[in-house]
This record gives sequence, C-alpha cells and structure tokens, in this order.
Amino acid sequence: KNAGMEVVCAGTGEAALAASELTRPDVVLIDLSLPDTDGMSLVSVFANQGCGVIVVTVTGEEESRVTALDIGADDYMVKPVMVQELAARIRAVHRRMQGRQQPQPATVKLGVDTNRRHLTGPDGRLCPLTEAEMQAFDALLDAAGQPVTREWISRIALKRPVHSEDRSVDQLVMKLRRKLSELGCPDRTILSVRREGYVMADPALFSRVTDERPS
Repeated sequence: KNAGMEVVCAGTGEAALAASELTRPDVVLIDLSLPDTDGMSLVSVFANQGCGVIVVTVTGEEESRVTALDIGADDYMVKPVMVQELAARIRAVHRRMQGRQQPQPATVKLGVDTNRRHLTGPDGRLCPLTEAEMQAFDALLDAAGQPVTREWISRIALKRPVHSEDRSVDQLVMKLRRKLSELGCPDRTILSVRREGYVMADPALFSRVTDERPS
C-alpha cells in the first residue's frame, strides 16, 4: 500500500478466487502453502485468467520453481522477502502485463461459426467449442460490449441457475479465454466485471460466419 498499490488479501484459495471476481487483479501474489487449495493449481488458474502471477513462498527447491514458472508464474520469490524488492518485482510484472495486453489490430478478425460450433483464427486454424462454450460465447458477443451476468450465462449455457459456491461459469469462461488466446487474441478479450459478470472487451475482433451449405 505504501508503494501506491491497491491491495486485497485472501487467506485461502477459495477466498482468493472470490475476491478476484470483485477486484479483477492485475498481479496476484500466491503462497504455495494454502489451507484449502494446492497453490500450484491456483497459479495455473490466475495465469489462465490473464493475471500477472508472483509466487511468494517458503519453498525454494528448484523443482518447485520450475513447475510454477512452467505453468504460468511470471516470477518466484522465497520467503522472507524484502518489501522494496517485492514492490519492484510487482511493478516489473505489471509492465510486462501491459505490454502483453496491447489490443489486436481491428483488421484481424476471428470467424465465429455458431452452427458448426467453432472459431476460425486469422491463419485459418479452427478451434472447436463445446455446446456450452458456444452458448456462452454467443451471449457475450450478442451483448455488444455490455456485461452478461453469471446467472444468465449459467442458465443458457449450463441449463441451470447459478449458486453462490458454484464456479462452473468461471471455469467455462476460463476455457474460452484459453482457446481465444491460442488463436492469438489478447489476454483480456473476455473481462470480469465487478458485481455484474463478464463482458467481451472488443466485439469488433469477431465476425460471424454464414453457413452456406445447401439446405
């Protein structure tokens, strides 16, 4: 906080995931020794969400470092840490995140074929979607830059109402983010909106494909 950063603390993995829905963090510090969650799995979750991830833990073994970095961590620090160094590393990761989040040129569009349930990258590569992923993607695209609630995504894509402890919608969006990233989309094409749900950051990146097959 003294370094001018907005800080949110969470004592468990579950609390961290809940807090991330409200705060949309740019950088997350993760201790691998959590009471309810495998810290490595949390590294993977936040990395797939497009957050900068710094592991800050007592475990300094090479295997642990390599694993964390391989699954998406941007940096790794062993406790005890110097606060000024930690703040400097957070700023460094944040700068790199900003560089990765430069918007994709609007002239490069991805095709969306709802009938065949796939996306088409600029290079012609196809990315198949499940029925639930396609329903959620269509809802976000149809909203034209407006937020879509988790409740609505759950009802149309998962065919059930959402519950307070249900993470299925978040997992569904994470899978979509991963597939979009594989096609070259910016890390934050689908954004979390505090207390609302999710929004497609730049609908202009996508062009619907007309099914021209004979009837």
